Amino acid sequence: MKKRSTFVTVSIIAAIGIWSAMIPEEKVLITEKEPHFVDAYIRDFTMTAMNEDGKPDYTLKAELMEHYNDTGNSDIKQPVFNFIQEDGSWLVSAKRGNIDQTSTWVVLKEDVVMLQQDAENPVRIRTSQLRFNTKTQIADTDKPVDIDQGNSVLKSNGMIFNNTTGKLELLAGVNGTYVAP
Repeated sequence: MKKRSTFVTVSIIAAIGIWSAMIPEEKVLITEKEPHFVDAYIRDFTMTAMNEDGKPDYTLKAELMEHYNDTGNSDIKQPVFNFIQEDGSWLVSAKRGNIDQTSTWVVLKEDVVMLQQDAENPVRIRTSQLRFNTKTQIADTDKPVDIDQGNSVLKSNGMIFNNTTGKLELLAGVNGTYVAP
């Protein structure tokens, strides 16, 4: 009986070996990812974007812009955007930012400040991160926001700002003090 169970065991192992040798081997395709590197850069530049009417829409000044080969995105250092409107404009600055490959979405990070221009009593908005769409000119953040205008101070957890309409929506946890000018 012992010889018979040994024979069966060896036969099963041999059958598995023969069967596995007959199955074609799956080929694993290894795709190499393109290396991530800066393929172009610009130092100390000013760029002006025009609107559909051929008038300046906004300008961007920055110390450095680095464009990456694999994503098409660009990192910017010390960016300053000037959004131009007929009834005023906004200056938006940060320590760094990122522009997507279509130049539609810009994400600004670290010490983001929006400052109203051409106003007697300008509004200043500060946050740690701000995302805006250069086509629609809508900016938003879900980070804490500090807003001041003269002696009035507001705080909020997030905001949406539409530069074309001038509408500012505070999202949550709004508190502050309003002092009439």
